[in-house]
Amino acid sequence: MSHFSSDPFPSKPALLSVPTVRQPLHRRIAATLALWRTRQRMREALAQVDARSLRDAGITPTQAAFEANQPFWRRPGSLR
Repeated sequence: MSHFSSDPFPSKPALLSVPTVRQPLHRRIAATLALWRTRQRMREALAQVDARSLRDAGITPTQAAFEANQPFWRRPGSLR
């Protein structure tokens, strides 16, 4: 049984960008680093999902490989 959700990159605003409204510079830097680390972990997890589980989720192995190989600073793309 897989512990991955059907969409490894849910469309949560928290995964798309760092809020910059009146935040001190050190907090924006910390938030950006945390965001990048989260994206990297999600992409690493996506790379580990087997082809059968990907197909069950409606994602082709090619789509998953493309997304998993994106750099951490890029926003997640749609897998569907």
